[in-house]
Amino acid sequence: MRNTAVILIPALIITTLLADKGKNYAKENVCQGLKDIGIEKFKEMVTVLYSQKFPNGTFQEVSCVADEMTKLAEKCCKDDASPDCYDKGATEISEKSCGKDSPFPKHPGIEQCCTLQGQERKLCLASLRYTADELPSLTEPTNEEICTEYTKDEKDYSVRYVYEFARRHRNIPAGFVLNATQNHVRMAERCCRPDIKNSCFLQERLQMRSSNIFLKFLSNVCNNQVNLKSFKFGLSAYYGNLLGLSFEEASAMSGHFHSGLEKCCLKPQPECIIEELTSFQKVICGESNLNAMSEDFHKCCKKPALDTLLCLDDLKRQPRQSPDVANPVSSKLCEEAQPHGIDRYLFLTGVNHASISLPVLTTVLDRIKNTVTACCSSADITTCLTEKESKLKMTQALLSKLDDTCSRYFRLDLPAFKTRMQKEVQGEGGEKRTQAWLDLAISCCSQRSPAQLCQKLFITRTSRSQIRLQTEDVIKYDDDTV
Repeated sequence: MRNTAVILIPALIITTLLADKGKNYAKENVCQGLKDIGIEKFKEMVTVLYSQKFPNGTFQEVSCVADEMTKLAEKCCKDDASPDCYDKGATEISEKSCGKDSPFPKHPGIEQCCTLQGQERKLCLASLRYTADELPSLTEPTNEEICTEYTKDEKDYSVRYVYEFARRHRNIPAGFVLNATQNHVRMAERCCRPDIKNSCFLQERLQMRSSNIFLKFLSNVCNNQVNLKSFKFGLSAYYGNLLGLSFEEASAMSGHFHSGLEKCCLKPQPECIIEELTSFQKVICGESNLNAMSEDFHKCCKKPALDTLLCLDDLKRQPRQSPDVANPVSSKLCEEAQPHGIDRYLFLTGVNHASISLPVLTTVLDRIKNTVTACCSSADITTCLTEKESKLKMTQALLSKLDDTCSRYFRLDLPAFKTRMQKEVQGEGGEKRTQAWLDLAISCCSQRSPAQLCQKLFITRTSRSQIRLQTEDVIKYDDDTV
């Protein structure tokens, strides 16, 4: 990976921007951050944080709140500023957020925060986090488009790029967004004057290629971490399949990776996630793993730490035959004497499926976990599991069907895949149901599929599905689920 200079954000300033912890604490740390990075970088950083926080907000709305925060810092960090300057200003901003004609971004849940007063309101507003679908990736403009917009207003171009990039990467450290913006603006600066130099753009894009690939990987895994409830279980099955690990080995490895993402994805400082991913590379490429791994795995582990993870993520998983999942599900899963019984059951359910993406696999496993866990909490565990047996069988059959569908999607070109699905999906509404499967495959078979979209597509497409596995797989839907 290209060794670009990552802009590090002072750790102390972050919590005061996103959660006011106290009058003196807030002022001291905001002022220290302003002093360390200067007013322009300070405003860029605030723009990143609020673009990530309010991805549904317009550029004007996000710029407005960033301007207010920057002016507040400038005003209250002067030597002659009153001690309560920052606290008063922050209170005024929170009151403006709750105004009927507020110029700030509108956020789901803001109404509830605005029923509170003082510090409680500020903390509530700071804790709001947007949970709607991921925005599509930023379309790469042509060289001519970049130069036209850049030469109009260099400063405005930079801020707008920060806004657009940040709102599409809302679960990665803000420092990576600033670094990507710096690289992009530097490219425009070098390649647009005096005339558009296409060779210059080509060279710059080649230099940024590995960094951009890493950002896509990081954005994907952090989105999964933030949005998938049972991501850790999905990771266990994934690593068990990819590396041929036992339940215990896969659980330990997925736990290491999961805890690193949980700790660092939403921290604005990039060094946290870099340290965690580097540490994970040492674990996954340890001697105990290397001895039993393929030649391709060895090649990946010879790369620099971050490149190793990208390389491993692209390795093809192989179908694996693990012990059969208990069917029907035994009440022993719920016994304290059998530690991690449900976790092991989920691992054995998911590990045999090599083609299904992590978002879809995790969503299916979460559905199974909820069903089994509910029974383990019931008065009569055995009766509950017996009643849910058909539902669990149907969900496991659906998992196999999804895996088979994605396997064919990867093997066939799109027209051949569509023809195959049309032959399988027969009966009334066949065209709509075929399209439903196409949408799910195109959007969600890829390993780096968007977590929230795939959860929604999966639930919509399968919430009332009936699966019959006889001479051929036939999936039927009620009309209102497609």
